[in-house]
Amino acid sequence: MSSLAAVEASNASFAPSYVPVAVIVGGTSGVGQAMAEALAHQTNGRARIVIIGRNGRAAARIIAGFPKPKDEEEVKHEFVQCDASSMKSVRAVCDDLLVRLKRINFLVITAGGPAANSLVESTVTSEGLDAHLAMRYFMRYLFTKSLLPLLVRAQELGQHAHVMSVLGAGHGVTIATTDLGLHKARSRSFRLLKGVVPSIAALKGMIRGVAYNDGLVAHFASKHPQLTFTHIHPGQVLTEGGSDMWIGWLLAPLGWVLGYVKRWISLTQDDRAKYMLYALLSPDPTQGGLYIRGEYGDVVSSHVFDADFDPASTSTTADKYGVLHGVPLKGYGGSDASVKGLVEYTEGVLAEVLG
Repeated sequence: MSSLAAVEASNASFAPSYVPVAVIVGGTSGVGQAMAEALAHQTNGRARIVIIGRNGRAAARIIAGFPKPKDEEEVKHEFVQCDASSMKSVRAVCDDLLVRLKRINFLVITAGGPAANSLVESTVTSEGLDAHLAMRYFMRYLFTKSLLPLLVRAQELGQHAHVMSVLGAGHGVTIATTDLGLHKARSRSFRLLKGVVPSIAALKGMIRGVAYNDGLVAHFASKHPQLTFTHIHPGQVLTEGGSDMWIGWLLAPLGWVLGYVKRWISLTQDDRAKYMLYALLSPDPTQGGLYIRGEYGDVVSSHVFDADFDPASTSTTADKYGVLHGVPLKGYGGSDASVKGLVEYTEGVLAEVLG
């Protein structure tokens, strides 16, 4: 684990010759907000930062606090309204950015959700997606896939081109091969205790979201080996105005205890963002690859693909979990077969939702 001082020194060394373009999904609060602010201050405002979220008022306040660049015509920060739980809304935002932006150097996805009390009930969105998976996986997949051309453009210019999904990396949670959308899990929920104890389907949604993010970065890293893809664990964060997770009336005392413990083991969102920014800026921009990182930005495992790597190639370890195309990765929860199944399922769902 790197010390905070070492992390701050590493971040301070980031001084690109170009104006970096960062798109931060969930940048109006929590770690996303703090990462946007940290990047703005590190570059003295000389970075184009696009904050995507719901709260325009919060975004305006955040952007107003960014350092003012010498040439304000060169750098324009902005807020883009988006309901990230809606794939149609995500697609519309991506279509707009593809027209207006020439490149993206950093795509950071931090938006979590659903609401803090959502462990006691498993719900679906208006598009029929599990609410946890919509925010923790589907929208992350769609943002990544849709905006890849702009990241490729940055890489071709010899600049940073990094996608970072901030969720729960490093635990090696395996990717499921059945009931990927949790339809059966929701139908089997014990409704007599609804709101009293945590919903099994909701718990599965949270856990599977973590596993599916391993699959997300593995898939896109193998398809685009010249780009950098990271799944990172943010650790416990003391967010401004944040609330503890509600786990039902029956287990409420346990929730209060966990909330108290959390306050002792958590970092402020500003300090946590420094570690996240360290992980975002530190990889060699010319190298690309896959990174699984822990809560202090430390590398749990990584793999850089050969320039001539063929993502369609098969190996004798395709069904083995924790192995990516024959390479064992600590803290990685996928297998080549399960990732392939997940991607095929995801593409089918998005095709149906988006028409």
